[in-house]
Amino acid sequence: MLAPFSESFDMFIALAFCYLPPFIWFYFGYKASKSGSLVKKQKPGFPTGYYEYVESDENVSFWKTGQFYIGILWLFLGTLFFWAFLWPDHSDVWFVK
Repeated sequence: MLAPFSESFDMFIALAFCYLPPFIWFYFGYKASKSGSLVKKQKPGFPTGYYEYVESDENVSFWKTGQFYIGILWLFLGTLFFWAFLWPDHSDVWFVK
């Protein structure tokens, strides 16, 4: 069934490892953006420079979550890893006619 394109599932595992996790991180980033946030506030009775983090009901933007940045980084590095290292090395093995 897949013999003309691949003798094994290595390519599909590599594609899943490089391109699937960013979307999982984006999902977690979306959920985190809807769950409120921690804001830094001046501690009462302390001099300037003393802060505490308190929970806030305001939602942070999806673009400002750490999970979004991890997803973008994984997408960039996964693309680089796949096309620069895996594809040139195994394209002759994956697509043997």
